[in-house]
Amino acid sequence: MNNHQDPPRFALRFFRWFCSDRQLEVMEGDLYELFEYRMKTSTPGKAKLFFLLDVLDLVRPFVWRKPQNHNHFPMVKNYLKIALRSFKQQKVYSTINILGLSIGITCSLLIYLYIQDELSYDSMHSKSDRTYRVSERFQSEGVGEHSASNPFGLGPAMVLEYPHLIEHSVRLFNFQAPSLSLSNESNQQEFNEGRLFLVDSTFFEVFDFELVVGNKETALDGPNSLLITESMASKYFGEENPLGKELKFQGTHTLLVKGILKDAPLNSHFQFDGLISFSTVKSILPASWLTRFYWNPCWTYLTLKDNHLKPDLEDQLPNFVQKYFPERKRDHVTLGLQPLRDIHLKSKLDYEIKANGNENNIYLFGSIAFFVLLIASINFVNLSTARATKRAKEVGVRKTLGSRRTQLIYQFIVEAIIYTFISASLAFLLVFLALPAFNDFTEKSISFSTLLSFKFITLSLLSMVAIGFFSGLYPAFVLSSFKAIKVLKGGQLKVGGLMFRRVLVTAQFMVSILLIIGTVTIVKQLDLLLDDDLGFQKDLVLMVPAARTPVGEHFEVLRQEMISKTDIVSVTAVEEIIGSKNQVGTYHFEGMDQPAPFPRLTVRLDFIETLGMEIVAGRDYDRKISSDEKFGLLVNEALVKSMGWSSNEEAVGKTFKRRDGIGRIIGVVKDFNYASKHMPIAPLVMDLDLRADAFNLFIKYLAVRITGNNLPETLGSMRDVWKGLIPDRPFEYFFLDSRLAQSYKAEEKLSTLTLIFSGLAVMVACLGLFGLVTFITEQRTKEIGIRKVLGIKPMQILSLLSRDFILLILIAFIITIPLAIYVQNQWLSEFAYRVPIEVSPFLMAGTVVLIVSSLTVGLRGLRAIYINPARILKDE
Repeated sequence: MNNHQDPPRFALRFFRWFCSDRQLEVMEGDLYELFEYRMKTSTPGKAKLFFLLDVLDLVRPFVWRKPQNHNHFPMVKNYLKIALRSFKQQKVYSTINILGLSIGITCSLLIYLYIQDELSYDSMHSKSDRTYRVSERFQSEGVGEHSASNPFGLGPAMVLEYPHLIEHSVRLFNFQAPSLSLSNESNQQEFNEGRLFLVDSTFFEVFDFELVVGNKETALDGPNSLLITESMASKYFGEENPLGKELKFQGTHTLLVKGILKDAPLNSHFQFDGLISFSTVKSILPASWLTRFYWNPCWTYLTLKDNHLKPDLEDQLPNFVQKYFPERKRDHVTLGLQPLRDIHLKSKLDYEIKANGNENNIYLFGSIAFFVLLIASINFVNLSTARATKRAKEVGVRKTLGSRRTQLIYQFIVEAIIYTFISASLAFLLVFLALPAFNDFTEKSISFSTLLSFKFITLSLLSMVAIGFFSGLYPAFVLSSFKAIKVLKGGQLKVGGLMFRRVLVTAQFMVSILLIIGTVTIVKQLDLLLDDDLGFQKDLVLMVPAARTPVGEHFEVLRQEMISKTDIVSVTAVEEIIGSKNQVGTYHFEGMDQPAPFPRLTVRLDFIETLGMEIVAGRDYDRKISSDEKFGLLVNEALVKSMGWSSNEEAVGKTFKRRDGIGRIIGVVKDFNYASKHMPIAPLVMDLDLRADAFNLFIKYLAVRITGNNLPETLGSMRDVWKGLIPDRPFEYFFLDSRLAQSYKAEEKLSTLTLIFSGLAVMVACLGLFGLVTFITEQRTKEIGIRKVLGIKPMQILSLLSRDFILLILIAFIITIPLAIYVQNQWLSEFAYRVPIEVSPFLMAGTVVLIVSSLTVGLRGLRAIYINPARILKDE
C-alpha cells in the first residue's frame, strides 16, 4: 500500500472509536475512494486538507447526534442494570474488586485524618499566622543547649524595645516541676497536677482557648487568680459551682477560681488543666530571679502586628541579646523565632512542654496511603482485565447490534465508577467503625464529622470519579477492542498488555517488600531503644515527684526510714528522670579560657549506688567527706574525652573554678544514656547538692530502688513514711522503666501503624496477584487441558502457574534492595543509637511475600487442577 494511502488508514483507526465492526467494513472502501478522488483533483497538500474536512464531516453524525430524548436517565439506568447484572454473574470477582478498593480507601482515609490532625496543630488560634515562640541557643566550646524556653524578663523587655513590631507577648511557667499540688480543703480532694501553668494576663490576646465561664479581659489580672478546665472543675468540686471557690496551691498559697475553661484541644502543642495568673509568682520566687537574664524557665510567645515583620524583628535579636543578657553569656546566646504552627512537627528543642510530632512521619504515612490506594487501583485493572474473556460474547453481541466502541467504553468506565462509589461507601462505614479505636491508639480526638464537610465531600466525589475513571480506562479499552466476528465464532481471545500487568504486580510486590522491611527495621530500632544497656539499672527503680515540696527538710530522716524497710534497697534524689532529660550548668574546668555550659544532673548521695552505675576512676561522693558538696564533682567519660585529657585517671584531681573557691574532680563515671537515645552521649556533670531548698528548683525526684518482693506492702510503707513527714502533699510514684518506655511512644505507634498498614498492603497486593493468576489461568485453560490429557501431575500445574510469579517477586526484591537501604538510612539518621543495616529484614520481607504469594497462587491454582479436559477440548 502506497504512502499516499496512509491518511485513510489513520482515519479508519480513528473511526474505530465510534463505529461498529459492520459499519467499519462499509466505510473502509468509501474512505479510500474519497482520498483517491481528492488526490486526483488537487495538489497533495490541499488534498490532505480537504480529506481531513471530509473525515470530520463523516464523523459528525456519530459524535454529534441530536438526542431523541432530552432525558438521559434511561441510558444511566441501563448502565446501572448492566453493572448489577455483571455483579450477580461474577460475585467472586466483584466482591474482591470492592473489598480491595474498600481496604485501600479505608487506609487512605484514616491516614488522611491522621495527617490532617497533625497539620492542624495550633491552627485554632486566629493569630497563629503571626505568633511565634522565642527559642534560645546557649552554646560555648561545642557544648550547651538549644532551648524552647527563655528568661523571665525576655517577653516584657521585647515588647518594651519593639512596640512597633510586637503586639502582645505571653509567658508560660511551671517551675520546671514535673507536677504541682492542688487541694480542696473543704472536701479533702488533693492531687499532683502535671499541667498547671502560670501565664500572663495577655494569654487570651495571643491564644483563642475558650473560657466558658468568666471574663477573659480580667480573669488573670490579679495575683492568686486561677482558671480551671471543665474536667478539673468536676474533679475538685463535683457538681458544685467552682466559681469563687478556693484551692490551695503547693500547700501554701490560696488561689481563687475566677473562670472555667473548655478542656484544651488535643491538637495544641501544649495542654493545660489550670492557668494561674503570672503575678502570683512574685510571692513565691525572689524578685531578683524575675529580672535576671540567665535562668530560662519560661516559654515565651510573641504576636507580631503583621506577619511580614518577622524578618525585621529577627534582625534586632542580636542587639537585644547584647543589651539584656549578662556579659558572660551574651556572646554565646542566639535567639530565634519559631512559627506557632511549626512547633508540633518541626521543633526538637530542649525543654519542650511536651513531646512533639515528627514531620517525616507525615511523609511516611502519606506515601503509605498513596501506595495502598495505588495497589488497590492496580488490582481493579488486573481483575477487570482478567474477567474480560467472560464478557467477550456480551461485547460481541453489542457490537453486532450496532453499539459503537465509545458506548462500550462509557459503559465499562461507568461500571468502574459505580464499583468505586460502592467501595468508597463501604470504606466510609469502616472508617466510622474503626475511628474510636484509632483515636484511642493515636491519642487523638479526630471526629468523623471531618469527613462530612462540604469541601471534603466534594473532593471525595471528584476523587472517586477520578479513581473509577482511571482504574476502568484500561479494562474498558481492552474489552471494547474485541472483534465481534471472532468472539461469536468462539475463537481464542488474546488480551494484550500482559507485560504491563506484570509490571503493575511487580510494583505491588516492591511496595509490599519495602513496607515489610521498614516495619521490621522500626521494630528492631524500638527494641534497641527499650531493651539495650543504658549504662544504668532502670528496673525496680521507683521515681517519686518531690519538686517544690518540704521533702528537703526531712530528706535524711525519710531516707533512713525507707531503707529500714526490708524491700527498699537504696534511696537518693535527682534533678531529672534518668535516661530522659537533663539540665545545663556553667562550669570552668582546668584548661578552659572561660566558663561554658555543660549538661548537668544535680544529685544526692547514693545516686551511683541506687542507679547501679560504675565508677571507672576515682571515687563516689562520700557522706563522711563534707567538702564533697562544694568542692567535689563527678563527671562522665565523655567529658574527659571532650577536655582532651589522656585518661580517666588523669581527669581525677583536675580543678574547676567555683565562686567560693577551687574544686576538684573526684571521680569519673562510665558513660550512660542520661538523655534520650535520640541523642549521643555528651559530656555530663553530676553535681552534689545537699541543701534543703534544692528541692525548690534543682532536685525534682526521689529515686528508690526496691527488691520487687511484696510490692503492695513496699508501696504502702513508702506512702506511710511520706505522709508521716509531709502530710500536706500527695504521694505519687512511677516506675523508671515504664516512664522511659513512654519516651519512645512515638516510635512504638509508628511501628504498630506501619505493621497494620503493611499487612493491609500485602493483603491487597495478594488480591491483585489473585487477579493476574485468574487471568493467566483462563488464558491457558486449553493448554492445561491438553497437558492433563498428556498426564501432567497436579504439583506440576501449580509449578507451571507460579513460576512466573516467583520470577516477578525476585525482580521486585532485587529492585527494592537499594531503595530500602536508602529509606532505612534516612529514617535511622534521627537516632544516635541505631540498628545496623542487616540482611535479616530483607530475608524476612522476601520470605513473607513469597509464602503469602505462593498460598494465593496455590488457592487459585486448585481450580486449574480439577479442570475437566473433556469439557475444555470438546470443540477442538
